[in-house]
Amino acid sequence: MNPSPDSLQHILHTAIQREIEANALYRRAADIVTAPEARDLLHDLALQELGHRNRLQALLEGNALGALSEAQARKVQDLKITDYLIEVPLTPEAGIQDILIVAGKREAASYALYHSLAQVAEEVEARRLFEFLAAEELVHKQRIEALYEQLFYAEN
Repeated sequence: MNPSPDSLQHILHTAIQREIEANALYRRAADIVTAPEARDLLHDLALQELGHRNRLQALLEGNALGALSEAQARKVQDLKITDYLIEVPLTPEAGIQDILIVAGKREAASYALYHSLAQVAEEVEARRLFEFLAAEELVHKQRIEALYEQLFYAEN
């Protein structure tokens, strides 16, 4: 069963809101952390989430999205590092470990949302956008988990 146009608009509004929230989370987290590599990663992720919001907004407004390249639709390995870690609410005192766990779990949820939307999208352009966004969210999760591994699992 494919979503109706009204429910698709609702889904797109929800996805846009998630991207806004992810951008805010990454900007806030970047202000909290002291490690330069973590701050750079979080700033970069915040900017990418804005780009995702803009693509979703364009789809919502019926604007042409343009072709997505093969590189944009690439396959990404899920490291699954944050999948089994416990998430705690972030506070101003949150450390980088807690921030990375929350970020990894948010990216996993965003991946699942876009992957599901790609499965039910009727229009090729919309399906390709959701596939692209799913891959992007998995890339974000991979980058977060690689940093987590570097900071907390690497041998000193």
